[in-house]
Amino acid sequence: MFMLVCFQPVFVAFVSRFFKDTAISRFTGVAFEHIQWEGFHAWDLVMPLFLFMAGASIPFAYSGYKKGEVSAVFMFRRIAKRFVLLWLFGMIVQGNLLDLDLGTLRLYSNTLQSIAVGYLFSSLIYMFFPLRGMLIACVALPLVYTVGMQLYGVYLPGDNLAEIIDRAVLGRFVDGATVDASGNVVFADWYHYAWIYPSLNFTTTVLSGVLTTCLLKSNLVEKKKVFYLLLIGVGCIIAAYALSSIEPIVKKLWTSTMTLLASGYSILLLAVAYYLVDVAKNGKWIKWLKFYGMNSILAYMLYHSLDTNSFIDYWFHGFEQYFGSGLYSVLFVSVKVSIIFFILRYFYRKSVFLKV
Repeated sequence: MFMLVCFQPVFVAFVSRFFKDTAISRFTGVAFEHIQWEGFHAWDLVMPLFLFMAGASIPFAYSGYKKGEVSAVFMFRRIAKRFVLLWLFGMIVQGNLLDLDLGTLRLYSNTLQSIAVGYLFSSLIYMFFPLRGMLIACVALPLVYTVGMQLYGVYLPGDNLAEIIDRAVLGRFVDGATVDASGNVVFADWYHYAWIYPSLNFTTTVLSGVLTTCLLKSNLVEKKKVFYLLLIGVGCIIAAYALSSIEPIVKKLWTSTMTLLASGYSILLLAVAYYLVDVAKNGKWIKWLKFYGMNSILAYMLYHSLDTNSFIDYWFHGFEQYFGSGLYSVLFVSVKVSIIFFILRYFYRKSVFLKV
């Protein structure tokens, strides 16, 4: 979350102004930009990490139910509430809900909505299935996805089963779609994300987080937990690239190989964090990241919906004559992300968290 709403905007603004056409700018293109279609960039890991960590929290949040201290009815209400709120927040951020216009309304087109779907089904699987059942679901869901895609046989932009299902079900509510004078839906050439069919793998990604936490909560000694996490993470990554000749790694379609690859990287990152904080007891220097992590939904919503441009320009425009337009643009972005940082810091210190 820190990378998404703080570091990346400032770093990219700085590089784009002062290091054009250099090795640093080429690194930025790989590290902080989404790949157009097949393949995987570091920045493509941000969204899967959202889903993975949503799943990683489930065994902790549902411990009362597993112990028989909380009723199933209470949990159903809790799940429904979170699902609805995440869906609405997603529509506010990217679905144009606040336009109050059916012509621009988008029903399913945002990261928060993919989390909502993955969280919904993963929660139910965690509630009603033992560990073996969760493992079976984690294998079966991507298998079903891949079989369907393979039967159709094409993974090209605009010509694949996942996009066809979205267009058939969502119609005019697909992002970028318009309706012509004859009433026909015209789909945008630039938009090739899919959501409904990839929900199988959204759920798988969340489940991978659930299973990782189940391992962390097991009775294994801490160093063995780290070893198994590293082993599983590396295994997922190797398997993803080995299977990419059968099914390409395409984030926009959330293919099963992409799911496997992203889950592998997510598990490795969690293993490193777990070792530093819980095993080596060396996590004091990253405690400030809790400002972002413990209010991640608020951070995401502030970054995408809080417009501070007029405020920043009013108070800081005088620096442009001294800094020049290039450095001033970096200052502008730095102030924007700093405002979000101090808002999150204030809420953290007051123990106020946006919970869904």
